[in-house]
Amino acid sequence: MFKKFLSKLGIGSAKINLVLHQPYARVGEKIEGEFFIEGGITEQHIRKLDVELQLIVHANGQHYRQTVAVIPVASSFMLHPGERKVLPFVYTLPLHLPVTRYGVEYVFVTRLDIADGVDAVDEDSIRILPPVPLEKLFYALDKLGFREKPISGKITAHGQEFAFFPTESFRGVIQEIECFAFFEEHGIRLQLEVDVLNGILGFSERELKRDVFFSYDEVNDVEGLAQKWHMLLQEMVHQPQMYAHSSYISHQPHVPHDPGYYHTYPSRHHGHGMMGAIGGFAAGMLAGMVAEELIEDVVEDAFDAGDRVEDMVGDWFDGDDDIDIL
Repeated sequence: MFKKFLSKLGIGSAKINLVLHQPYARVGEKIEGEFFIEGGITEQHIRKLDVELQLIVHANGQHYRQTVAVIPVASSFMLHPGERKVLPFVYTLPLHLPVTRYGVEYVFVTRLDIADGVDAVDEDSIRILPPVPLEKLFYALDKLGFREKPISGKITAHGQEFAFFPTESFRGVIQEIECFAFFEEHGIRLQLEVDVLNGILGFSERELKRDVFFSYDEVNDVEGLAQKWHMLLQEMVHQPQMYAHSSYISHQPHVPHDPGYYHTYPSRHHGHGMMGAIGGFAAGMLAGMVAEELIEDVVEDAFDAGDRVEDMVGDWFDGDDDIDIL
């Protein structure tokens, strides 16, 4: 009787530990591990075992958590004193989340729901890596001497914004490159904003914008990618009048595209599996969460006041969570 009383207070109660085989995976890929469950000093009824994937965004000196997915693992069962169970864990990360970068973190929160007792909780950090095609685009930029800025990957109302600065041939000509990534059926579309310095244009700094398409075949040729990056940037530097406006110019023929429209979300049920905007869904999800909490200063800082973010909420998680329990 005394043992049951202690268990209700969480003393000598059941324990849970999720051990991941590796604490990282790319968006759309599987992450695997095992649950280690240990019974307490008395028999306990476990109502359920589930895992939450939580996104943590740091902005303006504060941090905000949002549950991305709830992953059911096991329903009602009895756990005997000292009993040990091991359950496998396999989960496919949702597409188009922001990748782990400046101010963007993820954790798995495992919760063992104990009837008439204190729940056992375990928390594990994970890193979500960029899709391979996007990583190759960044690597090609790196070959030209562009390095990712410390604040690259911040969440904005349009999605996740990546930022780079030059260290070699474009140093003193280009201040920085910023971009959003959109995966389409045949390749990746980047919406670029390039800040060019006064040596070329006669101004202290000027923003040039361009919509650039890279086919998946091009992405597989890193040397060719670096050459294309160099050509594109040279064109922008030496022909600034073509890009010094708010609209974007498409460089992929035969694919309908509205160059003034940021929020393009093709269906997930056909075409390439990576179709959509990296970080697009989470930007809208987080914006809604912050708005509900009425934290206006953070909204202005993190999502550019005046931008319409309510349309960002898509249907990325309407489908079932992918979980395999043997």
